[in-house]
Amino acid sequence: MTILQVNYFLAATAGGSLTQAADELGVAQPTVSEQIRKLEQSLGVVLFARAKQGLTLTEAGQHFLPYARRVAQEYEDAMASVTGIRDRIEGTVSFGMFNSGQHVLAGLVPAFRTMYPNIHVRVIGANSAQVADMVRSNRLEAGVVALPIEARGLTIGDALWSCEAAYFHTESDATAAPVPVANLTLRPMVLAESGWSQLDPTRRQLNDRAQKLGLSLTPDVEVETPAGALAVAATGLAGTVVSAPVAEALGYGKTLHSVSLDPPLIETFAIITRDPWSLSPGTKAMIELVEEHMSKLHDEYQPG
Repeated sequence: MTILQVNYFLAATAGGSLTQAADELGVAQPTVSEQIRKLEQSLGVVLFARAKQGLTLTEAGQHFLPYARRVAQEYEDAMASVTGIRDRIEGTVSFGMFNSGQHVLAGLVPAFRTMYPNIHVRVIGANSAQVADMVRSNRLEAGVVALPIEARGLTIGDALWSCEAAYFHTESDATAAPVPVANLTLRPMVLAESGWSQLDPTRRQLNDRAQKLGLSLTPDVEVETPAGALAVAATGLAGTVVSAPVAEALGYGKTLHSVSLDPPLIETFAIITRDPWSLSPGTKAMIELVEEHMSKLHDEYQPG
């Protein structure tokens, strides 16, 4: 039994004939006849007594009628229950974002709420590896992260933005020339992502460079966020390696000197999902807006 067959049955009951039901439904009369025949076969009973004067309900049809009406109404109610979510006018979006995303994508949430004022927004700011774990375990539908991350159980989209992570220090002499990773191991350093130092994409790039030289890059101070690392660097206690756009967004471009690493360290960002085909309409809308905003970042901040 299908909802189409139920609706055809109700139309035939109300119209009193297959022809009138077909006219009301905007289909051919044989189509209505065929669907009602299949419904009767499915139920194992005859629902209508057919005569030249029209259709009348059999005893079985009379018993079936109130249930058919209830099924049709519940079907309409079920469809209406998700209309707001489907049309992006209600619901909840849970989205993950790399730790410093709140600074370079500060306009994202206000823009989303302006477009979809009745959708509740829940943005989780965390290390990219942590965001990946939350998407992988279905605690978040999607997120924007720095690469590389563990791809297991995830769909990683195309790169949306690349930027340079530079070396920042209070002293201009410390930034007079590009800094090789071997020099970083000899300088006082403060680095972000203390809780995810082995998995953080930027820390992984730095550690890989040091390991290839047989060195170990052990920071003197570790903090949780790039903003925290820049704040420590601004005291003159140590230098740090942070995304240049993040430092600029936080106002440190005017108070700290900066220089590229040697070779330059490039951070790349992308959208991750667990199953891109089952995303809610609200999350799809958020992803579209993230792609738009990161496209603007790509035009504004060019690495190198």
